[in-house]
Amino acid sequence: MQVFGESETYFLVDDSYKYYWYSLWVTPMADSISRIVNEVAKKLPNGQLLVYQQYSQDKSIEQSSIRVIRAVFEVLQSRNIKYIENTGAASLGQRVNYPVETLRKRQGICIETATLFASVLERLGFQTHLIFIPGHVFVGWLSERNGNSIDLIESTMIGYKNVDYADAINKGRDEYNEQIQLGMFESGESMIVDIELARQMGIVPNNIP
Repeated sequence: MQVFGESETYFLVDDSYKYYWYSLWVTPMADSISRIVNEVAKKLPNGQLLVYQQYSQDKSIEQSSIRVIRAVFEVLQSRNIKYIENTGAASLGQRVNYPVETLRKRQGICIETATLFASVLERLGFQTHLIFIPGHVFVGWLSERNGNSIDLIESTMIGYKNVDYADAINKGRDEYNEQIQLGMFESGESMIVDIELARQMGIVPNNIP
């Protein structure tokens, strides 16, 4: 692990930070993520990656963000990664593969598909989040840089050929809204891990090729 500074203090005194350790598995600079980013660019207008900027074809930055997310989803879906259900997948102590291992093995539990997706989003420059709910985890990002609106995607759905990015986004939104209605974030039973904040706390990616 690579944890620098005094960030250990957060985990010793405040249980609300316990899932921030998983930021170590979000590895945006890995070679495998670089290759995925190159493929994502090819799916975008003029091969141009715009993050928190607006494509001329779109009416808003949010719409352009969804355009990029769609490209990410389709590239990862093309990797034929099988989603493996695991009820302990979001529990501390669970053995978790790094994104490069998930890509190589072509299978992953929810935390592994989430950290893979999040690795790509962080590399692109999205303000990325991991959304932990009881027994499960998926991915979110801020719709606009430093904005107040978060959007979501069910990252396990890259493992299904019969769904598209819109299905995955709708599923993520539904799961998130259900947790809000149940008061799960307020109670601490569900948690939003801000990857950018984790980096500021000194939790940086492990050096994985």
